[in-house]
Amino acid sequence: MKRLSNEFNYSLFLPIFLFYLISVGVQAMAADLDGAEVKKVVVRQIIFCLLSLLAMGVVSRIKTAHLLRYAPVFYILSLGIMLLLYWFYDPAMYTVTNTKRWLRIGGFSFQPSELMKLSFILFMVRLTLINERNCQQRTMKSDLHYLGKIALYSLPTFLLMFMQRDFGTSLVFIAILGALFVISGVHWKILAAITGAGAALGSTLLVLVFSQWGNRLLYWLHFKTYQLDRVRAWADPFQYRDSIAYQQVQSLYAIGSGGLFGRKAEQASVYVPVRESDMIFTVIGESFGFIGGTLVIFLYFYLFYQVLSAAINTNNKANLYIAAAFVFSLLFQIFENIGAAIGILPLTGIPLPILSQGGTSLIVLGVGLGIMLGFSEK
Repeated sequence: MKRLSNEFNYSLFLPIFLFYLISVGVQAMAADLDGAEVKKVVVRQIIFCLLSLLAMGVVSRIKTAHLLRYAPVFYILSLGIMLLLYWFYDPAMYTVTNTKRWLRIGGFSFQPSELMKLSFILFMVRLTLINERNCQQRTMKSDLHYLGKIALYSLPTFLLMFMQRDFGTSLVFIAILGALFVISGVHWKILAAITGAGAALGSTLLVLVFSQWGNRLLYWLHFKTYQLDRVRAWADPFQYRDSIAYQQVQSLYAIGSGGLFGRKAEQASVYVPVRESDMIFTVIGESFGFIGGTLVIFLYFYLFYQVLSAAINTNNKANLYIAAAFVFSLLFQIFENIGAAIGILPLTGIPLPILSQGGTSLIVLGVGLGIMLGFSEK
């Protein structure tokens, strides 16, 4: 028992286990609010949680060095699976979203981009470590060479995301690279230039969205009307409350109705489209109020603290790089999802990690968290 206690990171597993319990609870509440079959939703969510825990336990026994050794294989396989979307995409989801993001093989459907996030982290960390090993002295020139190599190997991922019109998930990959650049010590002048270029690009996109000539250019670049509508809805949601901003306005009403401690039993619930997935935070805000939402956010940060602590305690650079990239990928998704729910950011369709509906995301997160749990053994 003493040996098991020393090997297993209970401090990290605690917030993970609590999130699994919360996910079952909020999915049940979302189903109840929408008049769906609660028992079916709960059973499905429990099954996915158990599969995620199983994946976590298996992966936690694999050493980081082994994962990094085969990272190129994982990356190529993930790219290949994403390419399959052009032949085996889910027709039902294509009809609804007009995008090929869900892979359908038989009766099973999942998003390859979720698997790609983890493969991308491992491969980019491997490239970063190889570059540091081969670089005798860090200079701006060597850092630019490193960035060029990263850009070259990242290009297939971003091309596939562009062709799948998944702008929201592309931002997650950018957040992963940003975390790696900062923690690996890329020169601050280069980081400042990249940040400035990103800000300029974002400002330019806003100008294009709100001008006729800009819209024509964006359509030529294969942007879709619903993507532009999300930005317009964010800028002035109540002007479009009965059309393109309906979901966002309903989200604001639902969270607002929760008040400090949650909606009273005698109050009617507020209908929010897709509340079980992209808008799951509205269930928390409406049912448990500001206090409940704050506690969930606090639990996320406690999870991140434990992940980073586990990596730092191993005194292993590879572990730290993986942990930082993983944490920042989740942090960006949380910031974007909750920010969209409360109206400070546009909707991008990014789910809330662990809590949103989606078996693929939950199982892949289990694999990622298994890597973090395994840090204590390396």
